[in-house]
Amino acid sequence: MQIIQKYFPQIQECVRDFNISIESIQIDTNSELLYTHAISEHKKMFLKLLLSTSEDEIKSNTKELVHFTIEHDISYLFLYSELITVVRKLLGNLVEKHDFEHIDTINLFFSEHEDRISSLYLQKYLNQLRIKNELRLSHISLMPDKKFMVHFESHILWVLNLISYIQNNEFHDDYPELNPNHCGFGKWMKEATTSYLLSTSHFKLLEKLHINLHDLAANVVNYCKNKEIRPSTLIHLMHRIDDYSLEIGNEIAFLNEIEESAKDPLTHLLTRRLFNKIMLSKLDISKATGREFSLMMCDLDHFKLINDTYGHAVGDIVLKHFSSVLEHTLRKSDYIFRFGGEEFMILLPMTNKDEALMLAQKVCKATASKQVALENISINYTVSIGTIAIMTDNATTVNQDVVDKHITQVDEKLYLAKERGRNRVE
Repeated sequence: MQIIQKYFPQIQECVRDFNISIESIQIDTNSELLYTHAISEHKKMFLKLLLSTSEDEIKSNTKELVHFTIEHDISYLFLYSELITVVRKLLGNLVEKHDFEHIDTINLFFSEHEDRISSLYLQKYLNQLRIKNELRLSHISLMPDKKFMVHFESHILWVLNLISYIQNNEFHDDYPELNPNHCGFGKWMKEATTSYLLSTSHFKLLEKLHINLHDLAANVVNYCKNKEIRPSTLIHLMHRIDDYSLEIGNEIAFLNEIEESAKDPLTHLLTRRLFNKIMLSKLDISKATGREFSLMMCDLDHFKLINDTYGHAVGDIVLKHFSSVLEHTLRKSDYIFRFGGEEFMILLPMTNKDEALMLAQKVCKATASKQVALENISINYTVSIGTIAIMTDNATTVNQDVVDKHITQVDEKLYLAKERGRNRVE
C-alpha cells in the first residue's frame, strides 16, 4: 500500500481530469432527485475508494460506492469504464515518464479493486433484481382481470428461478427451462387461441425478445457451470435479461390493450374490425399451403321479436347465451366474431365444406335444444347458418376485395337458410 500511496496525487489528478463530470442546470430542484447529482457524488465516492489506505477502509468504501451506484441506477459498465479510464491514463503517464518500476503493482491494485467491486455489485444487483421482480408480481396479482398479464406473471417466476440459480451458487441441473418453445410463456405464444395476434408487430417483437431472453439465460447457465466466474460477465448478462424482461412486459401490456379493444364488450368475442386482418392472413396461408378453410355466418332467428317482446336487456342476455353456445360447441382453433347486432361470423381454419356443414349443424342443434331461463320466463330461440369453403390459388391476389367477395358469398348462404324456413344450415 505504501507504494500505491506514492501515486495517490497522480490517481487524484486522473480522476479529476478524466472521469465524467456533469452538473445540474436545473433551478429550484431537489438535487437528491437528479441523476446529474448522483454522478457527481459517485465521482467523490470513487476517488475516496481509490485513496483508501487500509483494508477496512477499502472494504467500507467499496460497499458504500456499490450501494450508491445501484440505488441510483448507475450501471456497472459506467463504474467499470471509470475504473479503466483512470488506470489507463495513469499507466500511460508513467510510460511517458519511463517510470516502469511499479507498473505491475499499480495494475494489480486496480485489478483487485475491480474484483471487489464486481463481486459485491453482483450480489447487491441480484438482490435488487429479485425485489423488483417480486414487486412486479405483486402488482400483477392486484389486477382485477390479468388477461395476457397472467403469462407475464409466469415469465417473471422464470426470471426469479434464474436469479435463485445464480445466488445459490450450486450450479446443478435444476435450472429454469432454457428452450423458448417449452417454457410456459413460449407455449402460450404458440397456442392457436392467440394466433390472431401473430400479424401484429408487437407480437413479432415479443417473440424476438423471448428467444433472446432464453439465449442469454442459456449463456448464464453455461457460464455458471464452468465455475470460473467473472462477476462482471454475469452482471452484464443479467442486466440485459432484465432489460428484455421489461420490454416483454411492455409489449404484453400493449397486447392487453389490443385484446381489450378487439373484444366485444357484451359477448367478449372478437369484433368485426379484427376480422379483415385475420381473414387476409388466412387467405395468404391458404395460397401458400393449398389448404382450404371455411366461413360460417350465423343470424339469430326473429331476434327483433325477442327485443320487442322482452326488451333489449333480455336481448343482450340471449346474445351472451348464444356466444356461450358457440364457444362450447366449436373448436379452440376457430375464430368467433360478433359481426354486428345478432350476426356472428366464425372462421374455421383448415376446414373443408363437409366439416364446416357438420360443425354448423352442431351449433344449430345445440342452440335449438337450449333455452334462456330468467326469473319469470324461459326463452327458446333458433339460429340460421350459412357456410362456404375457401381455397385460394396462386393466381389470386389477396386483398380486401377478395375478403369482401367471400363475406358476400357466405351472407347469401345465410339468406338462403332464412328463406328456406330458418333454424337450418346452408
